[in-house]
Amino acid sequence: MDRLIRVLIVEDQLQLAENIMEYLGEQRYALDFAYDGLTALHLLGVNQYDVIILDVMLPALSGIELCRKVRGELGSSTPIILVTARSEVE
Repeated sequence: MDRLIRVLIVEDQLQLAENIMEYLGEQRYALDFAYDGLTALHLLGVNQYDVIILDVMLPALSGIELCRKVRGELGSSTPIILVTARSEVE
């Protein structure tokens, strides 16, 4: 059996997170979920992921701030897919 791809989904809109998880399914992916940036930072400190799906607008720690911490403090090069409902990103 092939190794499952580990994905961290960081999204504060539960329905959207559920939609992403349903779309990906559990056949090829091991899915973890974080509601906010601080929880995601903790999970990233104790787990290895193949990809991070990251909402830009999160409570406590924004997706942009989390992305900076992942690259800087954690020194991780894990691919990050940023998602947002905003029409413009700074």
